[in-house]
Amino acid sequence: MKKKVSFKKMLDFVSPKPEKSAQVAPLKKTPTPKPKTAEVRETPQKKAKNDKPSERHNVRIKKIVLFNLANEYYGIDVSKIDEIIDTEIKEKIAGLPHFVIGVISLRGESVPVLSVKNRFHLPERPIKESETILITSKNHETYGILIDELKGVINIESKLILDVPVIFPENEMAYMQGIIKYGMDIATLIDIERVLKDCQIV
Repeated sequence: MKKKVSFKKMLDFVSPKPEKSAQVAPLKKTPTPKPKTAEVRETPQKKAKNDKPSERHNVRIKKIVLFNLANEYYGIDVSKIDEIIDTEIKEKIAGLPHFVIGVISLRGESVPVLSVKNRFHLPERPIKESETILITSKNHETYGILIDELKGVINIESKLILDVPVIFPENEMAYMQGIIKYGMDIATLIDIERVLKDCQIV
């Protein structure tokens, strides 16, 4: 079994700290709603300017939705996220794959909620009364991604996105698009389309 390397130890493997670090854009927060009613917390795509990296003075900027899973940082390109909500996850329906932990109600539609922790060998946790869910869509279908904590939307220069070190297990690297420095830690960028495809969701 391949040993997972702590994200903090990876700092010795990545390139020197860039002059410009990722800057966290303020994220509008709303009070936690009643469990049975899904409420939109944020629509990240409004910040993305038609889902394309902006160019300013020949500097390409990427917008990343940054979040926490099992005390480690991960990110997804903002163009892949439709919205972010706080809501209750209903009980899992019999017959669904193990990585589908339940369903939520979003504007009258039942949306499956996935946990991606097993793709990165992270420990699962009990489901809370209200959870933060990233909403994504593919092939006209909508899916929810369970996260532990939302950190915000960050701006980062494309050139500061580093290649994934080979210290990761091969089966994890398949879902990684790159890594970025976030303060004294690093964040892994997830290829959410690859995750959904390999989960046989799309």
